[in-house]
Amino acid sequence: MMRAYIDTNILVDLVLSRQEFLSDAQRVFALGYAGEVQLMVSALSFVNTVYLARKYKYPVEEVYSKLRLVADFVDVVDLRGQNVVDMLSSDWKDYEDATQFRSAVDEQADCIVTRRSTSGRLLPTGRKNKKDFKTSTIAVLTPAEFFDQIDTK
Repeated sequence: MMRAYIDTNILVDLVLSRQEFLSDAQRVFALGYAGEVQLMVSALSFVNTVYLARKYKYPVEEVYSKLRLVADFVDVVDLRGQNVVDMLSSDWKDYEDATQFRSAVDEQADCIVTRRSTSGRLLPTGRKNKKDFKTSTIAVLTPAEFFDQIDTK
């Protein structure tokens, strides 16, 4: 079974119902819910989602409820302290992406699912895209590319 590490932006899209990206996020997580793929999300992604919910005044109890539902079928993986320290010395331009990548490697993920940024971002923190992972040794897929991989299996 494919092991997919989900970047924070996809979780945020789902939990905060960011309309521009919601359909793809729902489909990614539906594949995990159906048991077609094994999804992994960093514990830090949960923390960051709650932070963004508070910052942008989303109903926090609703966010907690959605995250609990996600945790029922997604592996919430630890962020190791040594990775946090090691990635301070990496040549990655985006520190958070570096730590996500390292966690995905540790979890033996087959791919990282993230999305391209667009000019119509709803939150300024949604700027992640594949180019931030250009030194990744794991496949980095947009949701559309991820769906293509699943559909061909």
